[in-house]
Amino acid sequence: MTSSSFPINDALDAALARWEQYGRPGTPDTGFVLSRLPGRRTRGIYVAGSEQPIFEPDAHILAMSPAPDGRRIALQLAERADEDGVLAVLDTTSGNLRHYNDIHCRYEPMQWTPDARSLAVVARSPQRLVQVDVVHDEVTVEPVAGDARCRLFSAGIHMLLAESRPASPTRLIRLDNSARLGSFPSITGVFGINDGDVLVYGGNALHVLDAHSGVERWRWMDPAVRLTAVTVTGDTVHASAVRAGASVLLRLAHGTVIDEWPVNSGGSVASITDLGADGGRTYVVIEAPAVPPHVVTVDERTRGGGAATVAGDFETVRHEFAADDGETLTVVVTSPKGLTGPAPTILTCYGGFGVPDLPVFEPTIPAWVESGGRYATAHIRGGGEHGEQWRRAGYGAGKRRGIDDLADAARGLAGADLTNPELLVLAGASHGGTVVASCALDHRGICTGFATTAAPLDLLSLEKHPLGRIWLDEFGDTSSPEGTQELRAISPLHRAKMIDPEHRLPRFLGIVLAEDSRVNPDDSYALASVLREAGAEALVWEAPHAGHGSNHLDSLHSMGSVLLSFAAHTTRRTRSSEGRHA
Repeated sequence: MTSSSFPINDALDAALARWEQYGRPGTPDTGFVLSRLPGRRTRGIYVAGSEQPIFEPDAHILAMSPAPDGRRIALQLAERADEDGVLAVLDTTSGNLRHYNDIHCRYEPMQWTPDARSLAVVARSPQRLVQVDVVHDEVTVEPVAGDARCRLFSAGIHMLLAESRPASPTRLIRLDNSARLGSFPSITGVFGINDGDVLVYGGNALHVLDAHSGVERWRWMDPAVRLTAVTVTGDTVHASAVRAGASVLLRLAHGTVIDEWPVNSGGSVASITDLGADGGRTYVVIEAPAVPPHVVTVDERTRGGGAATVAGDFETVRHEFAADDGETLTVVVTSPKGLTGPAPTILTCYGGFGVPDLPVFEPTIPAWVESGGRYATAHIRGGGEHGEQWRRAGYGAGKRRGIDDLADAARGLAGADLTNPELLVLAGASHGGTVVASCALDHRGICTGFATTAAPLDLLSLEKHPLGRIWLDEFGDTSSPEGTQELRAISPLHRAKMIDPEHRLPRFLGIVLAEDSRVNPDDSYALASVLREAGAEALVWEAPHAGHGSNHLDSLHSMGSVLLSFAAHTTRRTRSSEGRHA
């Protein structure tokens, strides 16, 4: 099925458009903020604390890095949604934009020298260190390790290079003298701290090192948490983290946690989705399924202020259900207030790469819930909601564990009289799409339909995807007959080929992205073909001008409207309002 023939539910489409009018703000950086303002389709750069525009392009802004003096901003701009950005430098006074079209970037950190006269970035295709003298418009290039993924960080006056290799610790090296400061299981970010020391964070640990010798000043580690963002103000560290499936905010000094605050908004389950510091203040972005994202200072947050009002007559509740091995699974459910009994439900998950799947504001959620449905997110093993042991339990050869967890979450919702299989649609994007497809096909009768977005669905052919080579460890080992057999058993495409057509099959929607540079669409078309041959109703819809990363609002609207319309039709709701086509 093509984009011109997908039936759209007009009522849900209109509700989605209303909820999309909320913006998505960012945190201040050197007096600027990268945000999507209410009603705008694209992100732009604005003066912090106002809506005064500095730069509002039609292109996708992948990243920004203001110079220390605020006179220029380094940008990564992509004309399409394929995440192929190029370096550009914006003069904030004149508005002049200088493109460096041969310097390709994909979310790589960009670092300015303290005098704001030059910046540096590890560019891609090919990988090399690029330094740009913005005063004289001169570019110099230096080689970096060819067998590692390299990223550049800044800590005060020091430029540091992180080298990551498969199955090896990540090395942190000083750029000026090639001295190795240390090796770490992972590096997500690096900051200057204490007037000359270096803070390194990643996974569940913080390390502070002497910038000259690499001697460790202090270390903090908690295997029960997953750090999602860190910022430094003076010698104080603030970190957003996930503990026991919930978002928390930590404040540390000299390696000791001074405060830990659970995150909520107006008493509702909520999450921190961004963290930053500027002008001596620390800012957080807080949101929830029925609470649009809003920026508050840490001072406001810790005093109990800065809470936004729930934007609809909804409630978000954490439920706990037992997995078949006795583990406790958390499912976060947003429902209309006062709703009792089974209701049409969309159940989502992610469950991979140690990424926490937290309750956030996504316009499809209130649009669906205000029409009488429930929207649920399951924390399954393989994700980052419950620490490293949880993550490892659903990794590699343990991938089936996360798939079974999703089935147990669905059974838990039915057992709690929140939904039933005839009213349940599973939905997942990317890795989450792989999980929901395998679950729907392996656990027959668990749902009435399932939808995937940009998902790899043939696990025996991951290498054919543009980024498939880096997923191999996450899904399992194909180097042995046993490993190949385990992958075949959970691969959605291979599960579909083994289906007995005598049994009723769930309805399938595969959403593919026209400008996806990570996952190619072939798996979705192949799965739909196999399911149709087995007698199932299976559709594939291509989202125009959409990619795997940053997307404009109109692309997000099209994808959300198609998903909600599929769920409504599949659960046999409001069919009379269907009739328009996307």
